[in-house]
Amino acid sequence: MSHSTQLNAQTINQQASRHDETADNISQQLDTLKSQIEATLAASPSAATRALSTTTDRWVESVRKSVLDHMHAMGENMRREANNQDAMDSESMQAILNVPMETGNFLGV
Repeated sequence: MSHSTQLNAQTINQQASRHDETADNISQQLDTLKSQIEATLAASPSAATRALSTTTDRWVESVRKSVLDHMHAMGENMRREANNQDAMDSESMQAILNVPMETGNFLGV
């Protein structure tokens, strides 16, 4: 069975979309966590619960800035490179099509 390492733009864009979907899923889970901590704080406004709330807020924002921002950036980079690959393929195809017929005949095309 033959395997190929070549990727087309559609496959790359699908993977980029999965990065975005995963980041969005993580973001929703972080929102749920914050809501649960806020509910806990409302039920028990002790110093320990306030400290948990503050720590959670900082951690959630840190995850959003580092992990989620990087996942979205990775998706964008993948899309940009897929578009660059398509453009380069088109340019190369045009260059091949512009080869003079005599040369094409010589090459056996």
